[in-house]
Amino acid sequence: MRVGNASKSSHSVAIAANAVKLSGLTMTQRTFFMLLKATHHWRALDDDARREVFDAALMTVFNGYPELRMSRYNAGAFHGRCSHVIVWELCDGADVWQYEAAIEALQAQPFFAAPLFEIVDVIAGVSDDADEPLPLAYAA
Repeated sequence: MRVGNASKSSHSVAIAANAVKLSGLTMTQRTFFMLLKATHHWRALDDDARREVFDAALMTVFNGYPELRMSRYNAGAFHGRCSHVIVWELCDGADVWQYEAAIEALQAQPFFAAPLFEIVDVIAGVSDDADEPLPLAYAA
């Protein structure tokens, strides 16, 4: 099993995506913040069933994508627009297409197909490490 679980809300996985193309630029980390809203299907599940559904989706979808890391956060008590946030991080040098492929695979799983969650928004970003110069295209 490629899914590393340090806690019940953090998993290391690999992803595929072609969501963002930044040709000619070298960046160490690409991150996607996915804001989700739980549906009544998700809220009807008990904690064990939720964990099983989530872990099954990860096993099915992400075992083939070792260059993607994923962590999830429960934001329901702190935010009115979304109930969960998933942070997808592509490892250094990973192809962005992995993210898109993983999301497409999730859409075939109960995670989105039931649907257990609706996507509210996806915010893409790149690492803004002060020790690394930004590419000229980003210089202000």
